[in-house]
Amino acid sequence: MRGKKSSATQTGTGLRGRRALRWIPVLLLLLAACRVQEPPAPPPAAMVNGEPIGAEEFLQRLEEHAALLNGKAVLKPEQKSSLKEEVLSRLIEERLVLHRARALSLAVGEAETETRIGDIRKDYGEDNFGALFGDGGIDYADWKRSLQRRMLLEKVIDREVNAKIQVTDAEAEQYFKTNRKRYVFAQRVRVTQIVIRDRDRAEGILKRLKAGEDFGKVARELSIGPEADRGGDLGFFERGTMPEAIDRVVFSLPVGKLSRVVRSPYGYHIFKVLEKDDAKRQGFAEMRERVRADVWKLKEAQAYERWIEDLKEKADIRISRPLPDGPLPATVKKPPPAGPGEP
Repeated sequence: MRGKKSSATQTGTGLRGRRALRWIPVLLLLLAACRVQEPPAPPPAAMVNGEPIGAEEFLQRLEEHAALLNGKAVLKPEQKSSLKEEVLSRLIEERLVLHRARALSLAVGEAETETRIGDIRKDYGEDNFGALFGDGGIDYADWKRSLQRRMLLEKVIDREVNAKIQVTDAEAEQYFKTNRKRYVFAQRVRVTQIVIRDRDRAEGILKRLKAGEDFGKVARELSIGPEADRGGDLGFFERGTMPEAIDRVVFSLPVGKLSRVVRSPYGYHIFKVLEKDDAKRQGFAEMRERVRADVWKLKEAQAYERWIEDLKEKADIRISRPLPDGPLPATVKKPPPAGPGEP
């Protein structure tokens, strides 16, 4: 009869189906074996109260610090090992401070973030600030998150450490007497600079300057610094005003000489020293405010050290050794620019 299969035919079909089903798990295993196995994710560099400091985050921060410290030069093994420990220590401290912020219910609001961004925008100049985030530049969303994190760290430290510090005139005068040699009118330099986002472009500009092009003219045309319209003139400043990497260069330069290309959080700099003022000894009355500021900084450093060590003693910190090493992930970006007066 049409429309019906014989029982023998149905039985044969069923057997073939069951045999095929038995082969499926085997085929799946074979297919899995043929796939390229992804390497396991590296373990975190450390765990802080159960929160990981990932290998990728550690390597990115390591690269940023290495670049600021040594430019393109390769670090010696002992230098890299020391830098790794310093970077990990800073990351652990940041985590502990952020955990403390949560415990205190502290946060950084959108309004105060925009106020800080406005200050930075004013410091850079509208056009130069916008150029930082152009094609191939810094990702604005990442930079803003980094700024908010830095602001939150500041807020916690201000509340937990700085608000408890006091400096009397008697303390300041005693400190002045004990450290009189430090209190001279510090050597000052008047410097002009060109700031560029890209190192290769900065190196090309340096060659042009060495070939005789006018520094001020090139600064006005190409520099992204807020002083570009003044030909890059930063005016006079004392040692310690600028980041250490910049201080080392400009205070060792003879007047009229060009620096090498120097990297900072702001970009790649070329400096030229226009003038130098020699140091002069000053009395306490003239140096009162500076001495008070120095005593305050000293107390701040001591208080912060005690505070952060207390947080470490109470925390569960687990470090994975050896610390991560190797090539950086493809997502690593340039360090964002700092705000006015920030390192």
